[in-house]
Amino acid sequence: MTIEDVAEHLGVSKATVSLALNDSPLVADKTKARVQEAARKLNYRANFFASRLSHGTSATIGLFVLGGEDESIWTLPSSWMFYHPIMQGVVHELSAEGYRLMFEVIATEEALEGKVLAKAVQEGFLDGIILVVQEDISYGFVEIATEMEFPLVVLNARIPLDVSSVKIDNEAGAKKVMAHLLDLGHEKIAYIGGPGKDLNAIERHKGVVAKARESGLPLKEEYLRVGDWQIDSGEQIAKELIELEEPPTAIFCANDQMAVGAVLMLQSLGYSVPGDVSVVGYDNSEICRIVTPHITTVKQSVEMMGEIGAQEVLRLIRSGVSVARHTKLEPELVVRDSTAPYGEDHGRRFG
Repeated sequence: MTIEDVAEHLGVSKATVSLALNDSPLVADKTKARVQEAARKLNYRANFFASRLSHGTSATIGLFVLGGEDESIWTLPSSWMFYHPIMQGVVHELSAEGYRLMFEVIATEEALEGKVLAKAVQEGFLDGIILVVQEDISYGFVEIATEMEFPLVVLNARIPLDVSSVKIDNEAGAKKVMAHLLDLGHEKIAYIGGPGKDLNAIERHKGVVAKARESGLPLKEEYLRVGDWQIDSGEQIAKELIELEEPPTAIFCANDQMAVGAVLMLQSLGYSVPGDVSVVGYDNSEICRIVTPHITTVKQSVEMMGEIGAQEVLRLIRSGVSVARHTKLEPELVVRDSTAPYGEDHGRRFG
């Protein structure tokens, strides 16, 4: 049922119906009552987007998440632990300002074609877009937003184009882990990273390598492994590492899921954590406090990233997009029970 249907039913103009439904003083009270009663009987509901667009705004922000080759990947526990706090932060800020959120997961291949973002920008049903990216790809498809001076904020990366961004300093977080393990006397440090194209994984790997070089610590190639963020890969790779001729005394995993897998596998093989092997994760998810020992990890302000991203897109809407801002958030090392000085506790089986 449309506003035209209500107007035709009453034999009045569309403008009269619109004014009456918006309680305009230009329409007599008797006519307002007739229109409102007809709208109720005909089950007419005002179109939120059309109403806001008539006032020059939709009061709606799009939150687009690039979901990799398979859109369903974002539903995995490791992905949801990352995306969910972002959504919480975005929703918290937008709802406080009277804005609505449209959420969509886009396959990377579909995004690269440029049609999804172009359509969203050109159709005009969004006031701004927050784009969550996680892969090392070409982001040329966002040029449509810069060309049209459309409010766009990128979360989790700073892309080559001068678009406002909010990201966490993954490299700094990885360096803090390495410094912690080195301070504990570990020299045989293994690293289980994330998928090769993942921006977070790339930056954390850079941090590991950079800190090792700064400290004069040689990193054996066999100690640098690639996982897939899931518990199973942490288990499998930890098993491979512990079976090396010279196994590591510490394992740094690029996320908590893989760290949990590493702990479970080591314990199942009879090794003590941290007595024989120290283990560190990344993300500070709840799972770190469920397993025993509680896992040392890195706390990153993912929800704050969402909050700042929402604040920035609202700033761009109100002030224009002539000046892009770039925010980098500092992660924090959270030391728990899964790390210990080399040689203490149960004594090293290898060293």
